[in-house]
Amino acid sequence: MTTTDEKGLIAWFARNPVAANLIMIFVLIGGLLTALTIRKQAFPQFESNWVSIQAIYPGAAPQEVEEGITIKIEENLEGTEGIKRLITYSNRGYAQAWVEIEEKYDAKEALDEIKAQVDSINTFPAGMERPVVQREKFQQEVMILALYGDMSYYQLKELGNDIKDELQNLPHVNLVDFYSGLDYEIGIEISPDKLREYGLTFRDVSNAVQSFSTNMSAGQIRSDTGYISMRVEKQAYRGGEFEKLPLITLPDGAQIKLGDVATINDGFEEGLLYSKYNGKNSLSFEIDASKDQDITVVAKVLKKYLADKADQLPAGVKLSPIVDLTYYLEGRLDMMVDNMVWGGILVMLVLALFLPLRLAFWVMMGLPVSFLGAFLFMPIGFLDITINMVSLFAFIIVLGIVVDDAIVVGESASAEIEKHGHSLNNVIRGVKRVAMPATFGVLTTIAAFLPQAMASGPSAAFSKAIGVVIILCLIFSLIESKLILPAHIAAMNPRKPNPKNPLHKLRNAVDSGLKHFVEHYYTPFIGRCIHYRYTVIIGFLCILIVSAGLFAGGMVKFVPNPKIPHDFPRISLEMNLASSEQATLETARKIENVLLSVDKELEQQYGQSMIRDLSVSLRGRTNASIMAILVEPHLRPIDTFELSTMWREKMPPLPGLKTLTIQDSIFGGGRDDGDVSFRLEGKNADELKEVSSKLKAKLQSMEGVGDVNDSLQSATDEVQLDLKPLAYSMGLTLADVASQVSFSYYGLEAQRILREGEEIKVMIRYPQSERNSISNIQDTRIITPAGAEVSLSEIAIVKLVDGVSSIRRENSNRTVNVWAAVNSDEVEPFAIAQEIRDVYLPALLKNYPGVKSNVAGRIQEEMESANEQLRDFAISLMIIFALLAIPLRSYSQPLIIMSVIPFGVVGAMFGHMALGMTMSGLSMFGIIAVAGIVVNDSLVMVDFVNKARAEGVAIKEAVMQAGARRFRAILLTSVTTFIGVMPIIMETSLQAKIVIPMAVSLAFGVLFATVITLILIPCQYVALEDLKRVIRKFRGKESTSDTKLSNTIMEDKTTPSH
Repeated sequence: MTTTDEKGLIAWFARNPVAANLIMIFVLIGGLLTALTIRKQAFPQFESNWVSIQAIYPGAAPQEVEEGITIKIEENLEGTEGIKRLITYSNRGYAQAWVEIEEKYDAKEALDEIKAQVDSINTFPAGMERPVVQREKFQQEVMILALYGDMSYYQLKELGNDIKDELQNLPHVNLVDFYSGLDYEIGIEISPDKLREYGLTFRDVSNAVQSFSTNMSAGQIRSDTGYISMRVEKQAYRGGEFEKLPLITLPDGAQIKLGDVATINDGFEEGLLYSKYNGKNSLSFEIDASKDQDITVVAKVLKKYLADKADQLPAGVKLSPIVDLTYYLEGRLDMMVDNMVWGGILVMLVLALFLPLRLAFWVMMGLPVSFLGAFLFMPIGFLDITINMVSLFAFIIVLGIVVDDAIVVGESASAEIEKHGHSLNNVIRGVKRVAMPATFGVLTTIAAFLPQAMASGPSAAFSKAIGVVIILCLIFSLIESKLILPAHIAAMNPRKPNPKNPLHKLRNAVDSGLKHFVEHYYTPFIGRCIHYRYTVIIGFLCILIVSAGLFAGGMVKFVPNPKIPHDFPRISLEMNLASSEQATLETARKIENVLLSVDKELEQQYGQSMIRDLSVSLRGRTNASIMAILVEPHLRPIDTFELSTMWREKMPPLPGLKTLTIQDSIFGGGRDDGDVSFRLEGKNADELKEVSSKLKAKLQSMEGVGDVNDSLQSATDEVQLDLKPLAYSMGLTLADVASQVSFSYYGLEAQRILREGEEIKVMIRYPQSERNSISNIQDTRIITPAGAEVSLSEIAIVKLVDGVSSIRRENSNRTVNVWAAVNSDEVEPFAIAQEIRDVYLPALLKNYPGVKSNVAGRIQEEMESANEQLRDFAISLMIIFALLAIPLRSYSQPLIIMSVIPFGVVGAMFGHMALGMTMSGLSMFGIIAVAGIVVNDSLVMVDFVNKARAEGVAIKEAVMQAGARRFRAILLTSVTTFIGVMPIIMETSLQAKIVIPMAVSLAFGVLFATVITLILIPCQYVALEDLKRVIRKFRGKESTSDTKLSNTIMEDKTTPSH
């Protein structure tokens, strides 16, 4: 061997260990410092691309809202660029619109544009408040606190208001919502008899309240010493003060006060307040963080506050966190970090078995260097990646990959040292021998993840977090293995190993075992394979075809976005609009009992219940929500999905119930959206109703589909009045009659006062008993301007019709959405969506020409994004092809190398089957990683063959030699990748559910593909040469150099092949 000095970057760094060590130290320290400051979040934050427009129009019916507001907004937004969907709801008293912005548009610009368009409408009805246009913000939940105890709601609310102010004054706490139940109200109740006795009307009482209970300025007086301002301060704030207000003065001079005529209730507005936590009265606070905050910081502040506050609360009252998300976050992050550490230790052990200990240690240094290097760049502005489950998982994927590069380099250098002795030049030559294929191998892995890192759109945060972290780690692993590692290997003193060292003995045993295996089993086996190369190639093709069949036949299910089990599933129920509060409450109690009974069963079966706390609350007249807080993740006998399935099975029939939604997964439930969701559009409301009920029935009959729901509101009764001629002759107008009827039922708002920062209505109305005893609207008393009383039926025609409570429109048509939850263990959401879309709906809609249908919501986006993923995958493959073709200087060889990728996919699939898992969008990341890694081994091998042939070795000899010489390195890279993700696959905790599929596809894909690399690549290489020879023969350019080669191959041909 020549002893000329090697030149180049690698050589320079190997000779300057100081430079190499400085780079290493800088990366390690810088990385550690930034790692401590990166924000922690549960999941990557995604931008919301919805804009909401809300316009309040008090007292208007849905039809008036639709005509006066909604349609005008729709028409004005029609030409606006960047709008993907426009959904509007016209409800009683307000309009609500949701606008979804196209992903490629800047949401801020779109928001400004929408604002400008809405502001330019000047024909809105009078009496409507100005529309509010705002962008939906992504907020992270931090904690939900319950204030509960043996206290009345009134006392709890007073206490809660103080606590809310204290919470908002804490540092870092910005977003506090206090669910305080009903609002305060001062009710002035006057019986019709009393009104008649004093000859009063509602209006008179209202005027008295307004004129005597008030604060106003009486101007200023100018005096010699300056100005003196004068004020009247007579505003009544409490019930007792209202009682003292003068109402009228009788002829004999006696004064009648409001309290003499009316009873005054200073309490809550009318309604039913029910909010219980573990059976005690409770009110709740929800504390959120904005998307840039670190939720652990917010939680720390809150925990300190709770600890300090505990002693100050009245006896029997507690303020405790129902849900603390940082607990789950830290549990998840710790789990990921543990698995990272274990993975690292296992990789280290494996290396120590195959490589000399000190070399193994320096190869391992690749891990901290590349990890901390990635941390160094993660917080940079345009990347801005936080520490979350997803980005940590990316580190686990990379565990085994980062070392690969260093293994190949280290193994090659150590082989060179074993052969030619330890010298600086030998080390450099050993490194350089594999530098090119190893570098391009890493580049191919980077290429595989590039589309992920470049992804755009609101949901891209996931793929971006994975892509960017992996690419950063790989770039640093390149720097480590090419610039830092050689310096360390060169600096190692060649020591004679101590034969008594048990580790050394073990290593020798492993080493000789490997050599024995390679010489006596692997090499002869490869010889046979190359001999029958076509049989082998066809055999492998069959494997591919079979697995494609398995996938198509549905043996392996595919779910685009896996569900992540919720730690506190919520059940929200909505009753038909005609239901009373009492009915809503009874339904909620029934559901609560179902949950408790299921819990008892579980306790008998597993000795451990699932629910730690239960919170039940009414939200409005027809809505209620029940939240079950589950026990710590490691104690749970079953997962959240099984639990919610049990709940569903045990639900009794619930009369009057419109919808029941169980939110058991973290990213579940957008607007009118389930696992599958369909949109029906049309102009005719009745047709829409028929089609949607048929579609719901069809969905309910399908296997594995539940929680079927639609956006149709049930009709409510509406009373319409029409005046008779008699009314006009008595001097009554339509407005007059309507307002009198309204006072007697709903009451009249006399004024609004501000008391301790809350706005309180002062209402005047008949007592409850009177209002209910006016059993018939017909008998309502109407007072004419002359002061006479008549009953309503004398002056007006009263008729009952079906009313509308809410009108939903999308893209300028009236629409209905129908959606359902799918149990993905039984069926694929895609398959259901396709069956309904392509088979059921077209057949159904033949009878309803006015109705159009489409897949909507998340499933639609998933169907679109599945295509996008395929496109990205294709682009990655093209880049990989280019990166392979350049170093190999050949068009055909990269194809051989890339033929391994499909087998990686097959391996991943078999891994899922063996463990009985469903493939998901996340498995795709594992598969992409496989595509990048598998290529590395094959590349090193093919490159080796090429070099050997360039030195004049016969082709078969070169191929067999390559397999044998690279056997150790190839085995090591695969085993380390497999071992690195092993702890995650073995992880039993529920939180790991989402990352396990990725780990499975990575581990099994790599294992399977390695076997393929060692057997198939040699066969294909020789087969390729056959092909080239045939082509040359065909062209008649058979040159003498090839004759030798072709002769050896022709001799093979004559021996019978099977």
